[in-house]
Amino acid sequence: MASLVPQCRGFTHPLVLLVRSTLRPGRSLEPSARITTCSPSLFLTGPSRSQRCLSLSRVLFKAANTADTKKKTPPTTNKPPAADSLASRMKRIPPLSYAQQLALRATPTILYETAPQTGFLFSSYGAAFFCMGSAAINSWLNVFNLPPGISPWVSTGFGVISFLFATLGTIFALRPSYMIHSIKLLPFSSSQRQGVGPLPSGVTLEVAARHPAPFPLPLKRFQVKPEQIVLVTRLLNRPVVLSEQQRIAKQQEDTRRRKEAREYELNHLMTAPFRDAGRASSTLFGNIRRGLTGEGFSPIFINGVQYKLDSNGSYAHEGGLALDRLVKIEPDPELARSRSKIE
Repeated sequence: MASLVPQCRGFTHPLVLLVRSTLRPGRSLEPSARITTCSPSLFLTGPSRSQRCLSLSRVLFKAANTADTKKKTPPTTNKPPAADSLASRMKRIPPLSYAQQLALRATPTILYETAPQTGFLFSSYGAAFFCMGSAAINSWLNVFNLPPGISPWVSTGFGVISFLFATLGTIFALRPSYMIHSIKLLPFSSSQRQGVGPLPSGVTLEVAARHPAPFPLPLKRFQVKPEQIVLVTRLLNRPVVLSEQQRIAKQQEDTRRRKEAREYELNHLMTAPFRDAGRASSTLFGNIRRGLTGEGFSPIFINGVQYKLDSNGSYAHEGGLALDRLVKIEPDPELARSRSKIE
């Protein structure tokens, strides 16, 4: 019968070797280390003895793992919070205004550009030249070089006529002056569009207008802020809101009129040149009428100076809504002039 050994001098189980090497830093599992052996009679003893040895090895192994975890875990420090996400940063960025959105484009945005005015300019300067020439010839022949034997009051009458012709010619020549040719919104610089620096709160407008001289000169261009421009009337004509039935009826009426006009042109080809000449002459006389009366122009004040906008056939961004949103609107011309001055 096997007898128990009073004391175990060593155990060759791998778990016990690992625990011993962990708990004792000076000891290692190298071949040169001294390893004691346990008596073989330990494996011949009862089950209670072996179970106590295995349970002891498990407890020691758990303790070694806990110690290693505590050694490897770095001490917690109060680190700064991580960088915010892109969504949170975008929420803090203030929304862009309508003017800033237009200024982010790579090219200038044309807010207003007048229609071709060749006929208007030709009629204005042609009428001015005719009137001024008539005044000069009449003054030379009938005022300063009056033939002998004619009453002196005749020269006075012709002098009044020459003055009226000169006044009318001056009015014709000044019709195109101070007329706005274009209004553009200048874009931000390339660095600002790429997000290098903060976007400025305001934008810059470039205005091209005619000189106040009574004869044609190159356009003058200058830059202003939107706050320095005041309109007397809005450019955008609010459309009439139609119901569904009215809109369908209007479309049908327009289709019927275009069809009738097309059929009339095809059935009356011989008189087509006369109709074209009539339309051309009406356009010419319409320009002359505009030169005489100044109709079709709306006043606009820039830095306290009154300019003119041509509202007949001109181009406006978004139908004029863009310019209406950027500049000031004041129905009273005197208040508009005062509000447009630089403070």
